[in-house]
Amino acid sequence: MSTFIGGKAQIRLESEASLAHYFQDHAKAKSRQLVGLELEIFGVHARTGRALPYSGPAGIESVLKVLAQRFEYESVSDNGHIIALQRRDAMISLEPGGQVELSAPPAANVFEIEGQIRRFFSELSSLKNDFPENAWIAFGIQPFSLREEIEWVPKTRYKIMAEHMSSRGSLSHDMMKCTATNQVNFDYQDEEDAMESLRVALSITSIVTALFANSPFSGGAPNGFLTRRLEIWNHTDPARTGIPVRFLEPGKTFRDYLDTMLEMPMFFIVRDGSWIPMQGRTFRNFLKSGYESWHATLEDFELHLSTSFPEARIKQYLEVRGMDCQSPPLIPAVAAFWKGLLYRRETKREALKLVEFATLEDRMKLHQEVPRLGLAAKLGGRPVLELARDLVDLSCESLSYQTTQAESRSECVFLKKIRTEIIETRQSPAERFLAWYHEKPVRSPAEIVDRLSIG
Repeated sequence: MSTFIGGKAQIRLESEASLAHYFQDHAKAKSRQLVGLELEIFGVHARTGRALPYSGPAGIESVLKVLAQRFEYESVSDNGHIIALQRRDAMISLEPGGQVELSAPPAANVFEIEGQIRRFFSELSSLKNDFPENAWIAFGIQPFSLREEIEWVPKTRYKIMAEHMSSRGSLSHDMMKCTATNQVNFDYQDEEDAMESLRVALSITSIVTALFANSPFSGGAPNGFLTRRLEIWNHTDPARTGIPVRFLEPGKTFRDYLDTMLEMPMFFIVRDGSWIPMQGRTFRNFLKSGYESWHATLEDFELHLSTSFPEARIKQYLEVRGMDCQSPPLIPAVAAFWKGLLYRRETKREALKLVEFATLEDRMKLHQEVPRLGLAAKLGGRPVLELARDLVDLSCESLSYQTTQAESRSECVFLKKIRTEIIETRQSPAERFLAWYHEKPVRSPAEIVDRLSIG
């Protein structure tokens, strides 16, 4: 969930026509396309696995203060509380339950992303002497603390969101406080490229979620799911989550996407540093009639875009969202997998052909079954594991075409781990974790934390 920095000039929007070219204005030439990574991890007590509080001498805010001092980050505050750090184009922000998120600067390739991940994890690991009881884990769900036991990050944005979403999905607060993901961001060349990429991402997202399922353990025990994170998202505000089915169809345009955003209920706007709840009015209504003394601005629209949470979304770039947080070696593989599929038009069309046999009913059924069945699920009678294998092969082939003079190595090297650890073993990360967990009659929380640690 984006961290609002503010500071832009408020550009008033006179009508819907003011947004007619918004998405096209952010298109980039193929030679300028980059890839960006967002990753979320949990801070926990090393011995108990329970979530670190935001407050207190060993809490998340204290950790951020030391990171800022030691590594030259600038602090971003909300009502006197540190809620993010910024260093040039890199941002470290907090999710509602204290999950720590790195939004890395856009990179030319996945080798650069791998370096960004290593640097971030190295910075956190270097604080061991400062916070000896703290540990950092990469997993799709908080493994021990329940929602009620996790302290809210004191961020005004989250207070408004929590109130709004409390009646819009039985697990909305679990989503906010207990889940973690890896997200990958991609540029687009034009309208056709953007909408085709969105269609591909939404068409295969359930398969990819099964491939990277990694949230089978919560509340201190196996939870009956392979990706409990997706199960939680499936019970979160349906007006802004899931698979927006209209974009599974060919021929959709930026105007179609804009209409969807205009009709989505708003959370808030910001004026003079104050967050103002919008009582669920749509952006279209706000744009047309205003609200009290306020009128819609471009900054309001960009903030509104960040409150849409489907499996893939368009902002100033395409953001692919539907994966559990992975172990450190697999995080670059997630980025490479999607880069291979989305940065070559021929490959996107091949990916769509793989699933074109499936009906809309097949696709929505799969999205509901993946949380429990993972790679054992079927799409219209075809095993998901086979489809996942074919997608990995397509991605690898595409990445071989994406080498450049500046970086001649093929990023397909990152997919080797997917092939050897998941495809060949026929086990997702969740299944490997459960197999390890059941090897011994009793596993201590400290053992589980060590297993999931970023190192």
